[in-house]
Amino acid sequence: MSEFDKFAGNYQESLRKGLALTRTSDEYQAEYKVDLLKRYAIDDAANVNILDFGCGVGLSVPYLLSRFAKSKVFVTDVSQVSLDVVRAKFAKVTIIDSVVNTAEKFDAIYMSTVLHHITSAQRVEILENLRTKLKPQGCLFVVEHNTYNPVTQRIVSTCPMDINAELISMRNIKRLLTQDCGYQIRDTGYCSFFPQPLKALAKLDGVLKRVPLGGQYFVLATP
Repeated sequence: MSEFDKFAGNYQESLRKGLALTRTSDEYQAEYKVDLLKRYAIDDAANVNILDFGCGVGLSVPYLLSRFAKSKVFVTDVSQVSLDVVRAKFAKVTIIDSVVNTAEKFDAIYMSTVLHHITSAQRVEILENLRTKLKPQGCLFVVEHNTYNPVTQRIVSTCPMDINAELISMRNIKRLLTQDCGYQIRDTGYCSFFPQPLKALAKLDGVLKRVPLGGQYFVLATP
């Protein structure tokens, strides 16, 4: 049993409470981050295999399906209860119980605020396993919480699902991916500068991506 099984039933409620400080919905955040994947990593016209690694109850799934309509979406999570929720809601996705045991290869592996739930002792093994599941021209796209942002730190510290979280900075994840796991970094940037009420300003995110003040950041890496 995964520790996240107990959160599956009220996952979105817990997330909404955490995001209340920024007046931003969980759906907006999920859509925003999938759009980052589309902007920096994958052509939306492509016919590719996308894996949502650590999908939870599937918040990103509807946006992955709509943004990449020609692609095949796979999902996996350590919480079987969460996967049951996804299975009941989304007939078009393919559920993978074990990435290690699957024969599938992926054009993109998407990890949205997942890595901080993986202990530092486990990260290398998991990221190395994911690299072996990427196609030669594939990519890993990671979105994580910005350790320099005080609002983000406050949200994480008050969220029950993040009680055992180990946040990782962009600097350290770049070192982890390149030095320990054999990836090459293709792009990085800070993001989530504006809450939902100011979403019209999100078009400035590309200009601000080098400013370490965003609520989150992304890293695009290749094998």
